[in-house]
Amino acid sequence: MFDDLTEKFFGGFEHGEVDVQPAFTYPGFAEQSSPEVPHVVMQSPVAPSCNSGDVQLDSKDEINPQILGYSSDMDPYLLRTYQYDPSGAFDFKQLSIQSTSQGAIPTQFLLAQPGLFSWPRKEMGLSASPEASRAQLESVVPMDTGRRLISLYRKFILAQYPIFSESSFLDPQASPPYLLAVIYMIAQPFAKFDDVLSIELAYDTLNSQTLLKIIIEALHYEAHNPSLDIVQMHLLLIVRPSTNPLILESSLKWSLHGTLVSTAQNLGLHHDPTSWAIALWQRALRRRLSCTILMVDKWLACSLGRPPLIRRENWLVENLTTEDGHTSALKSTGAVLGEVLEKLFSLRAVSELALNFRRTLDISKEPLEHLSEWHSSLIADNGDHAEQAVSLTTLSTLGYHYVQMTIYHAIIRPTLDATPPSSEPLHVQPEEEHDIVRFARTGVRSATTAATTFVKSLQQEHLHMFWPQWSSVSWFKDLHATRKEMRIKSDMLPVLRLGLLRIDALFWKRIDKVLHLRSDLQQALEASRDDSTGCDM
Repeated sequence: MFDDLTEKFFGGFEHGEVDVQPAFTYPGFAEQSSPEVPHVVMQSPVAPSCNSGDVQLDSKDEINPQILGYSSDMDPYLLRTYQYDPSGAFDFKQLSIQSTSQGAIPTQFLLAQPGLFSWPRKEMGLSASPEASRAQLESVVPMDTGRRLISLYRKFILAQYPIFSESSFLDPQASPPYLLAVIYMIAQPFAKFDDVLSIELAYDTLNSQTLLKIIIEALHYEAHNPSLDIVQMHLLLIVRPSTNPLILESSLKWSLHGTLVSTAQNLGLHHDPTSWAIALWQRALRRRLSCTILMVDKWLACSLGRPPLIRRENWLVENLTTEDGHTSALKSTGAVLGEVLEKLFSLRAVSELALNFRRTLDISKEPLEHLSEWHSSLIADNGDHAEQAVSLTTLSTLGYHYVQMTIYHAIIRPTLDATPPSSEPLHVQPEEEHDIVRFARTGVRSATTAATTFVKSLQQEHLHMFWPQWSSVSWFKDLHATRKEMRIKSDMLPVLRLGLLRIDALFWKRIDKVLHLRSDLQQALEASRDDSTGCDM
């Protein structure tokens, strides 16, 4: 077999001479090596004898790790043979390689001296002074105000997005100004729950223009040498609700998300650091960041109608454990949503399933079952009524209704083509088609009723929650039958207003002037108008 491969790939060199055997000698082939031909044997690498707590991968001032990929010019399998020091480092003049794993799947990072980035930044006209940025920040948000806003972030938002470590938590004196700026912006709506800020910010709110200027300057400057701080800033910018609840900011959010994903990959967050020789707190933080980015990718993609940017084959952390310091039911729902988007809403899936009733239903059954099992376990485990638990449970329940309606959205899709081309087979008999349509309508009605009940259950305490960006879309996608409830409660929860606006727009335009309705549906609509009291018009 190997003779055939040699002839196929190296037959063109039959008149030349080969000086050296391949770099590695494989077991079982040593006997066959010709004694007349010199060969090189590379010894197995010796793993650095460092303790995991000795390596601080993400805490070196201005020296940030950039992952070395397996197809890059610096192959981790070849780098595995370098003579690393006891901490797993190998130094050049301006660069160093930090090894974090020397096993069967080696992992190394490239660390560059900050001065190497001076020229490309200068070429782009970028300059930054941490001292000037901090002074600018403190002119808008005094340090004591900043500490109070950080406390509000910890109380109302941290449980949903556990992207910080207690060993290096936010500090107005030490944290990067751009990260503090986004924390202050995202925590400001909760100022009324602080005895001091409720007065200080009652009339004079934070200068968001100055805060955004600090953030935007950092986006460009830090792109040359990103850190975990930049990843955290991107995440919070994306999930931060729009200041105008009637505007979705789709293009901006998706562009920021693209930068977030690429930055996370630069820093190796698509890897699983469980076995790395780094500090335990850094492993846990990286896993929480990785899983949170994956969750945001699915929710944001679905809410904006975009294909997810992260594929499972290249993203290893999908769930968290208690060892990571945090678990979240919302992340489990995100995993089901990722399956739904891949199997039912990718461009290839839509093109193959658009008219295929049976195949669409078959594919939908599994995620519906997974979702139902997850929801049952959520109800069974919902015994903690602490403030943070209420927040997570409420969002997880909203996520459940959202994913369920998204699945039924796909199930009814083949029924929406009233006049399919004759060349496209429907894949089912008329009787079976009617059964599937009946099942889809029953499912939609059941899901909508459950969602309506959920809206009715919202209380004053839910006003105290942080509602992420994607939740605005989920309301109007779930709840066409809850218009009245949404109108009543939209003053209490601004996150409901976008959904209410989208539904109201249909009634304002008149549904029969927006949609092509069959004659029986047109008659039913007219009858409902005759019986209506006018509250929906």
